[in-house]
This record gives sequence, structure tokens and C-alpha cells, in this order.
Amino acid sequence: MVKYVLTGATGQLGSRVFKNLIKLVPASDVIVSLHNPDGATPEILSSGVEVRKGDFTQPETLDGAFAGGDKLLIVSYPSIAYDIRVNSHRAAIDAAKRAGVAHVYYTSLMFAGDSQAAVMQAHLATEKYLKESGLTYTIIREGIYSESYPLYFGYWKPGRPGNEVKVPHGDGGIAWVCRDDLGEGTAKLMVSDSHKHETVLFTGSRAITLSELAGIISDVAKIEPPLQLKVVPEDEYVASNEGGEDLLRKWASTYPAVARGELAVVDPLLRQILGRDLKTFEETLNEELSISSSSDAAVQRYSK
Repeated sequence: MVKYVLTGATGQLGSRVFKNLIKLVPASDVIVSLHNPDGATPEILSSGVEVRKGDFTQPETLDGAFAGGDKLLIVSYPSIAYDIRVNSHRAAIDAAKRAGVAHVYYTSLMFAGDSQAAVMQAHLATEKYLKESGLTYTIIREGIYSESYPLYFGYWKPGRPGNEVKVPHGDGGIAWVCRDDLGEGTAKLMVSDSHKHETVLFTGSRAITLSELAGIISDVAKIEPPLQLKVVPEDEYVASNEGGEDLLRKWASTYPAVARGELAVVDPLLRQILGRDLKTFEETLNEELSISSSSDAAVQRYSK
């Protein structure tokens, strides 16, 4: 019997891992670690899994949360603030060692190993720490969520005046992948007991440039005249958006990585694990555009 410990199970990715994992293994084999157990979702509460308190920012709670676990999923802390993210991940890795966890899975991002993008720096530090921990690990570099497209597409949202979408530094491809496919693939990867001491890449099936994205959104949302991507100086990009200059400067560092092709890599592994075609970006876009204020929610969710 293998005991699985899930962190982040109430979040956008972790909830999908949870949903798929309990289809693959008995609920009695699953432990859900939550920073606030009172916030467990109805799906968790009704599933029969064990719920424990485990807070990355309170390391003393993690020993009990991970006790008896064989496989641990560390879903990255939901903030791009470097110090809090790295410290949280290190606390979880250290607790996993103390608890005798056999295999740790960590959700990273698909940027390159030498990326200068601000959003990737805490992931790179965590990957290094995990590799040096002595634990058996699998690092999952996830493709960029299809649902997060407004954050990369110049903070665009339906109804925004004008047809220009401004981004700094350059255009490039992104192998978008939806959270549903990532959640299912992560659950199946954990159960498969494969890819030990490896860094794997979970991407979509094709890369779409931001210029191509402008055309796709225009077609799906019936926007006339069609949206046009415009590469502008970073200062103009910052001035044209709301959200605070510090945050916008950090996200501006993403675009050299996009132009460099770091996010355009297409890897077949996720499709192989799922044994089916992946959901297309267009399908996810249709779903997101049907949700009121979904673009605002995406920006708020991923820019923390």
C-alpha cells in the first residue's frame, strides 16, 4: 500500500490532481495537507480521504501532515514573491526528509534551466534544493496554463478599448496546456512510479505565438477589427497597464524568455501518459470567454 500526500488540493491545479488521484487509488491511501483544514472543499470532505493541517509557512505543522506518506506532491506556493516561495518549498522538502517520504513530486514551470524570467527564479532555486536533498524526486515542469493567457497576452480582457495588444521585448510561441490535462497527467505520473530523479516536461501539443493568439481570440470572440499584437518598449507596456510597476516589471522579464523560445517546446510526454489528445487552446478559450470576468480573475490569480 502506497500513501499519497497532496498539498495544494484546494487550488486550481491541486484540486484536479486530487480529483484524478482518487479515481486511481483508494481514498484510504490519500492524505490531503491543507494550511486551513476548515477550508477543505466538499469534494475533499465527501471523498473519505484523511485531511491534516500542513502549512508551508509554519514548518512545525508539516511533520505531522507528511507522516506516513510515501509519495508527496508539493504544489508550488501561490506567489511569485521569491523569498516566501523558496522558503516555503524548502520547509516542505526538509519536512519530507524528516518524515521519511520516499518520493517527492514538485510542480515547476517549463521555462529553460538558465531562464532569466522572474517567475522562474524561485522554481530554479527549489529544483536545485530538491536535487541536493537526497530524496527521490520528480520535477514536473508544467507548460503555461491555457487559462492564464491574459497574463501573457498583454493583460488583455474582453471589452478593452482598441485593437492593439502591447507586449514588451518580442513575440514567440507558447505550448499552452489546460489545468485539467495537467491535473490528470500529474495524478497518473504519481501512480506510475516512473521518472525517478528526472525533470519532465508537461506541455500542450502545439506552440502558438502571441501574434497567432491575437487572431485566434479575434475569431473566437468575433472581434472587429481583429486584435493586433504590438511589441513596444518596456516602459510603454508598464504605462499601458494597471497592477503596480514592480509587478509589471517582473512580468516584463517573461517576454525575453518567450522571444527566446523557452515556452515553445512541445513535449509528447503528457499526451503519452494520458493516452489521448490534449484539449486544444481554442476549447479552453471558448470556456474562459463564457465566464464573466474570467480574464480579470486570471490576472489576479497568476500575478500574486
